Amino acid sequence: MIDETIINSLPDTSGVYIFSDRDKKILYIGKARHIKDRVRSYFGEGKKDVKTERLVKRIEHIDVVVTGNEKEAFLLENNLIKEHTPRYNVNLKDNKTYISLKLTLKDNFPALYVTREIKDDGALYFGPYPHAKDVKDVLKIVQGLYPIRRCKNTVFKKRKRACILFQLGKCLAPCTERIEEKAYKAIVDELVDFLSGKDENLLKKLEQRISKAAESWNFEEARALKERYVAIQEMVEKQHVHEHLGKNRDVWAFLEEEKGLKGVLLNFRKGLLISKRLFREPLLATAFKEVLSSFLFQYYSIRPIPDEIILSEKIEDMLFLEKYLRERKSGSVRLYGPSGKASKEMIALAVENLHETEPVAIEKAFKEAMHLRREPSRIEVYDISHIHGKNPSGVMVVFEDFQAKKSAYRVFHIRGASSMDDIAMMGEVIRRRVKDEKIRPLPDLLLIDGGKGHLSAVLKALREFNVDTGVVGIAKGQRRKRMEDLIYLPLRKNPLLLPKTSPVFKEIVKMRDEAHRFALLSHKRWKKKEDLTNLHHNNMLKADSYDP
Repeated sequence: MIDETIINSLPDTSGVYIFSDRDKKILYIGKARHIKDRVRSYFGEGKKDVKTERLVKRIEHIDVVVTGNEKEAFLLENNLIKEHTPRYNVNLKDNKTYISLKLTLKDNFPALYVTREIKDDGALYFGPYPHAKDVKDVLKIVQGLYPIRRCKNTVFKKRKRACILFQLGKCLAPCTERIEEKAYKAIVDELVDFLSGKDENLLKKLEQRISKAAESWNFEEARALKERYVAIQEMVEKQHVHEHLGKNRDVWAFLEEEKGLKGVLLNFRKGLLISKRLFREPLLATAFKEVLSSFLFQYYSIRPIPDEIILSEKIEDMLFLEKYLRERKSGSVRLYGPSGKASKEMIALAVENLHETEPVAIEKAFKEAMHLRREPSRIEVYDISHIHGKNPSGVMVVFEDFQAKKSAYRVFHIRGASSMDDIAMMGEVIRRRVKDEKIRPLPDLLLIDGGKGHLSAVLKALREFNVDTGVVGIAKGQRRKRMEDLIYLPLRKNPLLLPKTSPVFKEIVKMRDEAHRFALLSHKRWKKKEDLTNLHHNNMLKADSYDP
């Protein structure tokens, strides 16, 4: 059993910690900036999710590896996960690889061919392409414009005469020395520009070569170059019609489910969406945000790295992951979280693809989307309202089996909290509601009109009375002009991303709007009552001041 003595003996530096069971079998591997603090968080008295509790019960041994810095800890953690594949770590088992084009630049006469295996061998890789048909289409264009060899070295070195591709004009037959190495390399350089998308640079080079060939009275070469120039120009014009920001980017959206992690990846190449992939990883041992960097590390350690990676969640190791990817790619890579200006539309699209479209009962959909312990039958919605600080009140709207139960609606006139402190007022309303024995049963879910501050106040009030029920907040985003509704859950830093078209999101908005309607109605009644009281008071004053 792990006690405080063992935890206090751990180093207070960056490194990797390894949890094992009584048989010394590794259960979980994690990294930390401060090993002692991170390990202590597993064994503290605070509330933990079921997955973490299950892991903690099995831990009998803790081993640590101290590293020089956080980057070393990040790399070591992922290498150890690959080596030991612990049960409670995310271990990406997806072996599907897309097809790429490989250009063997280190050869005297480079070849271009199809491959599914990417190595650090000095070759250039283009892609990935989601379907074999896409590669065939590219090769068909390339062979017509740039007739370089397609055979591998094992065939190339043994060949004594040109193959049929030379007869068809689709290969320059370097195997039979029909072209000089310098001239061949010039064509290869042009091909690299073409496949890399450097269209403007390529067209300028072709213009110069056409002019030079014409001046030298080499009209056949000039005509061939002109045909290539026109073909590329037409392709570029067609492509620009569909281009969206024109970059290679991967867009990820993640969701924590009962059984583990679910993710969707949208691949954009040169601005075009070429594929969508779904991932499901089993039971997680800790908060799912903490395993995302490990998941992404494993994914990109064996796949091409795009120019940009957009994530629906902000992860702790974003800077280290970006640096690692930049070093592996030997080029520029940018990682963006959910708050990036260019991220929101892309992430929204990924989220739409992440959620299942199959019809699901609304109770079950709520339970899964909100990570509730049970399907909600009674839902109570709370909203705080006041008019410039006057007559502050909290309203309670009740839904049973997702139908409004107006006979159970209540209004709580604020007594103790400041009329300008919405969060304190929300806490007061929840305390009074829970204490009132006349209002029963207790709800399965509390829906709060407010953000993280309101959510914290509600959770604190519920803990005071040992009430364990689901809590969800809905609030406007920072840019209220755009009127974006954001969903907040306890123990979660970022808002929960739900498609605006999902039944759960629509139901939450409908319930919140009903609370707004009832709050407005109660204020109108209160104002009317106040106006009548004031009118009666004024009339009495006039009657008292009347002197016949």
